[in-house]
Amino acid sequence: MIIFDIQRFSVDDGPGIRTTIFLKGCPLRCRWCQNPEGLEFGLDSAYAPRAGEGVREIEPEALAEEAMADRVFFETSGGGVTFTGGEPLAQVDDVVKTARLLRANEIHTAVETSLFVSREAIEKALEVIDLFLVDLKILDPDLHERGTGKRNEIILENFHFLAQRTKGSRRLIVRTPLIPGYTATQENLESIGAFIASIAPGVPWELLNFNPLASAKYSKMGKMDYEFMNARQFSEKEMAAFKSVVAKYGFDNGIEKVNHEHNN
Repeated sequence: MIIFDIQRFSVDDGPGIRTTIFLKGCPLRCRWCQNPEGLEFGLDSAYAPRAGEGVREIEPEALAEEAMADRVFFETSGGGVTFTGGEPLAQVDDVVKTARLLRANEIHTAVETSLFVSREAIEKALEVIDLFLVDLKILDPDLHERGTGKRNEIILENFHFLAQRTKGSRRLIVRTPLIPGYTATQENLESIGAFIASIAPGVPWELLNFNPLASAKYSKMGKMDYEFMNARQFSEKEMAAFKSVVAKYGFDNGIEKVNHEHNN
């Protein structure tokens, strides 16, 4: 598989302390993408997140071994390994192979996905992934296309399928990145809340506060047309208003997290 980063000691990508593996390649082109270096498939990259890191090809066995070096932290915190990207399920076969090796060693596995993938990919992941962190960004198909480059019918269909397959298992968490002018509107959050409540009532729904730090990546890559260069995080008052929508539909109070590395 092709990865572009491994982030250790993460606490925002699932329960406990986690090792987060970033897989390269994504079918979406979100205007606010936090990891532009991971968008294209293949080994090319114009940006390395940290010294000594960067794009590389690695076999599932070697990747699992590298992740298991952090096992002591997983065991003491109830953590594990999270696959993200990019879109990790675009490389589902290698993700499954790696996850199977981790599960054989009793290590919890999670995947962060946009669900803009084939039904077959989801079915394969269901065999070995313990937790699905699903990004639902925009419900309206036309607005979704404006913000991500793709309509979202396949995402909504796949969400329905995944919700049914994971019903009652606590294997599903919904996340919405709060993006100024796109996802962070009353109308959009109301639509997402009603949609989740109609299909998966009781599933946790997390709101991810906007992270302005990606601007540095775009500057370094020479992509100065990034429209969020001067955008800021939402204030506590603004977040409280967003959380009230989550509470209205009976979900947990819109657990606020900062999207440190990725908005898929």
